[in-house]
Amino acid sequence: MLKYWWLVKKDKLQMWFAWRLPKWLVKWAAIRLMAHATTGEYSLTSVPELTAMDALKRWDTHLL
Repeated sequence: MLKYWWLVKKDKLQMWFAWRLPKWLVKWAAIRLMAHATTGEYSLTSVPELTAMDALKRWDTHLL
């Protein structure tokens, strides 16, 4: 029960910060994510066909 409470509080805190970030920073981060997801081994990816979830998976794989 305590673990669930902590996860909920952590999620709410993250969302609180995310909604207060400057728009220019969020835009820059989104562009950076899309650029990463379409370069290197993924350079043949068609940008209009790339989903946000695929881009995030590529980013997570890159960090491991």
